[in-house]
Order: sequence, then C-alpha cells, then structure tokens
Amino acid sequence: MAKADWKQTDGRVVRVDSIYTRGRRQLIVAFTYEVGDDLYDGKFYTFDSIREGDSVVVKYDVSNPRRNDLETRQKRINRIAVAVAVPILGAILFLLWFSLRR
Repeated sequence: MAKADWKQTDGRVVRVDSIYTRGRRQLIVAFTYEVGDDLYDGKFYTFDSIREGDSVVVKYDVSNPRRNDLETRQKRINRIAVAVAVPILGAILFLLWFSLRR
C-alpha cells in the first residue's frame, strides 16, 4: 500500500521495559494513539532513550488504523536481520564442517 494512504497522528508512550540484548540495554516501548474516537496501541523496540509520557509520531494506514509505521518498521528490521544472519551463519557452519572433515 502506498504511503499516500497513510496519515500521521501523535502518540504517547505508556510503558517502557528494558531487556539486555548482546550486552546492550534495549527498550520495549508500548504506545497508544487515537484515530477518530478509537484508541489503538502498539509496541516497538529501540536502543534510543525514551520515557513514559514522551510523545511519538505515528503514521497509520487509513484503511486499517491498527497498522502503524512504528511496528511495521520494526518487523521489516527483524526480517532484514534474519535475512542477513542466516546466510552468514550458514557460511560459518559450512566452513567449520569443511575444516573438521580434513
């Protein structure tokens, strides 16, 4: 769907939890945003500093306001990370297997 079918609204961070990933603190950010009279929520992950009560800019799909760019972008990043990591891991395992056969 073209980004022309997306609108922008202000959202609010309602909760921030943290986890440690690869030795770094990663934040799990829960947020809400309104479209018309309806309230929607979502979450995304970030290494950037953010606090409860902070505002975030949310772009949402007009035909499906539950779909927002903060979550969509996160899913795309996750897919890219897997697409890069799997071939690298495969190559490492192949080289390890090959070196052990000798």
